[in-house]
Amino acid sequence: MPKKDKPLTAKQEAFAREMAKPRAKQQDAYRAAYDCKRMNYNSISCAASKLMRDPRIAHRIQEIRDAAAKDCRWELQDAAAPLFEVLDGALPIFRRQAAEGSINGDARLAITESVKLLNDMFGVDGAKAAMAEAGGTIVDDLG
Repeated sequence: MPKKDKPLTAKQEAFAREMAKPRAKQQDAYRAAYDCKRMNYNSISCAASKLMRDPRIAHRIQEIRDAAAKDCRWELQDAAAPLFEVLDGALPIFRRQAAEGSINGDARLAITESVKLLNDMFGVDGAKAAMAEAGGTIVDDLG
């Protein structure tokens, strides 16, 4: 079986997992995966470097990093969700206060600040589209 088709050994997989960690050092990853009791620093460095040149290991490291990045990626919609919650809570209060003629400013401030942040995140047209998708309008509700 050609080397490129061979699966990684358990030790190679362990090395790849260590190397996929942030700020990983080749020598430390090698020590974590292999028995290095009888090896000096130069031997460990050479062996680790040789592993890093193996395209299967480099590919596996990238796979692990990509999976980790995907799992922890903060989406724009995730960041905007709390702002939509503020708007959902503040708009009815503002409308009720406006109908009663007693606007105290807290609801207006919450709405205004949320809209400013949404505009910064999405751009004005993007914020309008996101608000429409969420079922609200932006400035028209402020009166």
